[in-house]
Amino acid sequence: MDKIDALGDSNKRFNLFTEELLAETNDTELQEIVKKASIELNSPIALVSLVLDHVQFFKAHIGLPPVLESSRGTHRDVSFCQFVVRDGKTFEVTDAPNDPRIPQHVVKEYDIKSYLGVPIMVDENVMGSLCVLDTKKRGFSKEEHNSLNNLAELVNKRLEELTKERRKSRLNLTQATLMPALIELNKALKTIETIVKSGYSTDASMRMYINHSNHFLSKKSKYSEALLLSLEAAKKATQQNENLLIELELATKDGLDCVQALENIITNFDSIHLSEVLTAAQDLSRSSTSLIGGFPLPDLDCNPKIYTKGNFAIAIITNCLLALSAELAGVNSKNGISLEVKMNEDTIDLIFSGVDLSENSAKETIHKLRKLIG
Repeated sequence: MDKIDALGDSNKRFNLFTEELLAETNDTELQEIVKKASIELNSPIALVSLVLDHVQFFKAHIGLPPVLESSRGTHRDVSFCQFVVRDGKTFEVTDAPNDPRIPQHVVKEYDIKSYLGVPIMVDENVMGSLCVLDTKKRGFSKEEHNSLNNLAELVNKRLEELTKERRKSRLNLTQATLMPALIELNKALKTIETIVKSGYSTDASMRMYINHSNHFLSKKSKYSEALLLSLEAAKKATQQNENLLIELELATKDGLDCVQALENIITNFDSIHLSEVLTAAQDLSRSSTSLIGGFPLPDLDCNPKIYTKGNFAIAIITNCLLALSAELAGVNSKNGISLEVKMNEDTIDLIFSGVDLSENSAKETIHKLRKLIG
């Protein structure tokens, strides 16, 4: 038969297939390994294949037919590598057209006659195989088996490195996002602290007036002028108190907004509305954007859900705003950052711009973000 599904629908490996492994589509170290496999096993085709839920993804490859080189994968149920994952051990095919164990699609389509694949691992889970394929019927010697297994150990090491690098970059991204949030929160709390201290002075003025009034009411005082002066001071203090309360309310709101944004970072939702992402990013970057004219939120014609981790989406946009603010601050810009949102069928384009942003500054911002994301 042309197709065989040897793995079924449920497999604990699937939650390991994140962008941590799939984002690095061209890796020089893995490319060198497949080249060595092709040479040492005298085979025209060699692959690092990651077997996913519906497809196998060619992480590295050499000698593929043009159509497979372009697609970088096939459906899982036509692959040979699925049997390596299923059994957790080496899988060998010496006469593919006459082997009933395997699907015949790639045999007919690409004239594959032989195959040798060994497991590759991440966190002690078989994720796919390092394999070689040939268009002629052949067996593989013990030395060739050993050679492929040795090369598979190098693949395992590299995949672990990629996983650690990606996790580290995500940690760096989160840390870089949390720092301005903490600065903003600290500023808000310091403002509240200053207002409270001013409130003590205001309260003292009010108490002085009350004490004078109490004295006047108990018996007529010869200090009527002093009473009038304290009354005037009390009026000013009352107005000042109202102003301070307004500032306190605004500072508290800024602090609560910042805390809410931090909660979104920590909670890490699987999906989040675009407006929530933009509002959180605005709150987290306020300490920087306020210095260059601000970042007003645009009116959204619709408010779609973004199906990515909430903290990652917030972190990306926040750090974009921080990087742009740094560039604009360098030229003393006060015109702020604007955002245009374009809704496509399956994607959303967020276009950030600044009146004083040069082409070189834009390139530097992109460079910073790519370095931060990894």
